[in-house]
Amino acid sequence: MKRIFARFCRGCWRITGSFRRPLVARFDARVSRLISDTVNARMMPTLVEALADSGNRLERIERSIQSADRSATNLAEEIDLVLNGLSREIFRLQAQVELLQRRLDNDGRSASNGLSIIHESGEEMPLPRTTATERSRVG
Repeated sequence: MKRIFARFCRGCWRITGSFRRPLVARFDARVSRLISDTVNARMMPTLVEALADSGNRLERIERSIQSADRSATNLAEEIDLVLNGLSREIFRLQAQVELLQRRLDNDGRSASNGLSIIHESGEEMPLPRTTATERSRVG
């Protein structure tokens, strides 16, 4: 009995296939549309708010990046100016030191002022040694 009933149901199922498929497709489309509309109605406002908030944050980040870029550019320009001024000052001081060394060399050769430890002949003069009693008097 069970076999006969199963065979009968299978036959009916096959015969109704041409009518059943379009009806099932319409029903499936309708259910999918209802679910989609419900999800969209509940989720879209939240998603739109989140996207707007993200857009605002992105704009603020872009503005801060542009500001940092401008300040970095300004800082680099200032550092260039400072380094250029510093190098000019170093070159000026080097020239001044060289001029002073030449003057000292010329003045040292022409006249002895008595403060030099090198005698006019170019040899070192012997320094007088202090005795033990003179060392104890200092201080």
